[in-house]
Amino acid sequence: MAEAEGSNQKLLDAFWQINRQIRRSMAQSEEAAGEKRAQDKLAPGQERLLRLLLRHDGISQKELAERMRIRPASLSEVLTKLEQKQLVIKEQDPADRRRNRYQLTEVGKKAAEELQKERQDQGAAFFDILSLSERQELAQLLAKLNQEKVDERYL
Repeated sequence: MAEAEGSNQKLLDAFWQINRQIRRSMAQSEEAAGEKRAQDKLAPGQERLLRLLLRHDGISQKELAERMRIRPASLSEVLTKLEQKQLVIKEQDPADRRRNRYQLTEVGKKAAEELQKERQDQGAAFFDILSLSERQELAQLLAKLNQEKVDERYL
């Protein structure tokens, strides 16, 4: 029992150390791109939402909230800010007029593509030390911990 607890503590410590390294790496990357994007700085939640809309353009607010795992009220605030920045537009769902669907504007699509490229570059810089099979295994283990199916688009 004590051995298992020690092993769990070592895993948790290693996980937090990797988490710090990833955050540090991302912060350094953001600093490097800082002046370029300073005028249109987006909050992490806004960036995440743009990347999600890049993959699922025209999705409803309910579906967005579910995918982002946030409350609809919190999402509404993020969407409003992105609409004000003219990165996202809201359109009424023709099939259900009570529902709105969100799409990226051309400016929003360009911003989302830039964010996605930065994210891919950060991932490559951090995970290239692993072979493809090691990355796949890590993705499966993390998905299991996160209790979600592995999405192969991220491999």
